[in-house]
Amino acid sequence: MEARIIRRSLVTVAVGLAMGSAGVANATNGYFAHGYGTKAKGMGGVGMAISQDAYAPGINPAGIAGMETRIDGSIAYFRPERSFDAGMPTTPGAEMFVNPGSVDSDSENFFIPSLAFVQQIDENRSWGVALLGNGGMNTDYPAYGQSEGCPAGGPFCAGRTGVDLEQLAIIPTYAQKFADGRVSIGFSPIISYQRISVEGLDGFDNPQMSADPGNMTSGRTDSSWGYGAQIGFQAELAEGARVGASYRSKIRAGDFDRYSGLFANGGEFDIPSTYGLGFSVDVTPNVTLSADYQKIRYSEIDSIANSSMPTAQFGADGGPGFGWDDVNIFKFGAQIDGGNGWTWRVGYNRGENPISSEDVMLNILAPAVMTDHFTAGFTREFGQHEINFAAMYAPSQRVRGQDVFGAGQDIEIEMRQYELEIGYAYRF
Repeated sequence: MEARIIRRSLVTVAVGLAMGSAGVANATNGYFAHGYGTKAKGMGGVGMAISQDAYAPGINPAGIAGMETRIDGSIAYFRPERSFDAGMPTTPGAEMFVNPGSVDSDSENFFIPSLAFVQQIDENRSWGVALLGNGGMNTDYPAYGQSEGCPAGGPFCAGRTGVDLEQLAIIPTYAQKFADGRVSIGFSPIISYQRISVEGLDGFDNPQMSADPGNMTSGRTDSSWGYGAQIGFQAELAEGARVGASYRSKIRAGDFDRYSGLFANGGEFDIPSTYGLGFSVDVTPNVTLSADYQKIRYSEIDSIANSSMPTAQFGADGGPGFGWDDVNIFKFGAQIDGGNGWTWRVGYNRGENPISSEDVMLNILAPAVMTDHFTAGFTREFGQHEINFAAMYAPSQRVRGQDVFGAGQDIEIEMRQYELEIGYAYRF
């Protein structure tokens, strides 16, 4: 009876998360989360070769092969602190495009839910579904600095300005063990839901700057569904030593029609492919060390990767983007079995800043410049129940450049982050 009630509740919550998840603002590795699942997050995000809960398909779908039936649910408190500093133009007679000032973004507190379920078929096979905040970005700058030349105030003299991008991934998965349990393979179709709103770019919303004036900035929310797939494997190299790898295709999403005058190619905004490789080894019966490499291919998405230099109209084919580069990410984690139901974790995640100095101006909206992430966490087991906890701190990172219009205006963007996540798991 208890198992049926929990499964029924899972379906209800899953539908709610899929249709109404809010506050997803995981701008850590670019705009992707630094890890998926509370246990992985406590170890720097590692999970290619070591999988410990129903969130495993977020990193490697092979990880649930033969996994016991379980439900995992968590809530993360995420606090990104974003700001920018803009000086006065230095070119005589040049038009000023960014309102000078040192400004902090509002809306700093976000709560991000996750949910996952695995059903064991037998000792070699399992299926499951995970609902995860794939990533996102949020900025919300006030209408500061009203003046005669900037009556509405705000970063671009159009009042309150910012972007709110949220992405949810729904990941059904099947995984199976082979070769007497030494090799696991998993496959996941991926369904994505994303929504966005952008405001405060009215100064660019004209036929000279935008291919579709009226659909560049409005504060209206637009959404799209997308689809992709993921495949992964894990293998035991020797007793206590494991390797894993995973590839996720580009997720092809519907266009943001309400922002067809902002994003390249008439509002295209797909989600980039990723791939990775990891190793995990039990150095003692109680201590496990893990390391992952991951690559996120932002260069596949014109709206993200194209230079922000306005050589074409916003929204046009090949139009300006945010100028993001691909990022390489290295993750390291350690886990210690403390006995009596306690497990302790620490980790470090080193990503690359995708934003170069020449693209700073437009990235006032999306200052995803983080590189270093320090993590820790623990699990406390009570019979069939688990309480999981993870914490992350990403110290301040800055990028300085000039406006793209040649006015000689210095601009610096900055971010730091904090995250606390608590989760509960029930093993059937």
